[in-house]
Amino acid sequence: MATSITTDYFLDSAIAVQQMKGAGHRSGLDAIMLAATPPQDLQGQVADLGAGAGVVGLAAAHRCRHSRVDLFEINPQLTELSNQSLQLEQNRHLAGRVTGYCADITQSGEPLASSGGQPGSYAAILCNPPYNDNSHQASPDDQRSLAHMGSADAVDIWIKTAATMAAHRGLLAMILRPANLLDFANPIRRSFGNAIIKPLHPRADQPASRLLLGSIKNSRAALKILPPLVLHHSDGSFTDEADDILRGRRAIDLFA
Repeated sequence: MATSITTDYFLDSAIAVQQMKGAGHRSGLDAIMLAATPPQDLQGQVADLGAGAGVVGLAAAHRCRHSRVDLFEINPQLTELSNQSLQLEQNRHLAGRVTGYCADITQSGEPLASSGGQPGSYAAILCNPPYNDNSHQASPDDQRSLAHMGSADAVDIWIKTAATMAAHRGLLAMILRPANLLDFANPIRRSFGNAIIKPLHPRADQPASRLLLGSIKNSRAALKILPPLVLHHSDGSFTDEADDILRGRRAIDLFA
């Protein structure tokens, strides 16, 4: 399939994002669920690590009107796409509050060096990380493989980078496959803070397919597992709660 660019609309068409079709990872439901986790009244800087085309960061900027969002992505084509998306008419209300930077998260100092930021300056870190370890079969699509593949060492570096960037009591939110929970939860407890888990279930009678994993820097609170979010009814339609989140009418109280 030839690579092309599509303009995709999220949060009831409140934002528009240009994404590659036919190559690389395309953001959708996972991104919007992750972007729904910061409190709407959050102030200060937000970092989207591994931003891809910028769906998470743009959606978070739309929700959190008093914040500035930096998008950090290793792929220069995707960084260019996110910066092009910021020029779209649909995103005029985000002007001056979102910036894309090309940076390798596994090089711990690179994100802050690229943006000119300071350690401990981010109120929240959002991350849809590479969620397969190297024992999984890599995608034949190089760009999709880059988005999806990680190693145990890389996980530690991502978490340490987030901890360096986050302010005291700064928030960390990630979305993961359940199989990768321990890969991330243990480094978070060591380097960042507590762990908060919210399972996302495709249907009420099915196991969780994704987990939202949160942490508050320097918190040593006990592990907290929140009530699950069920995404679909048995007929495949979205539940009212999931539909409200996807349309931008409701947040996910990961840090409540």
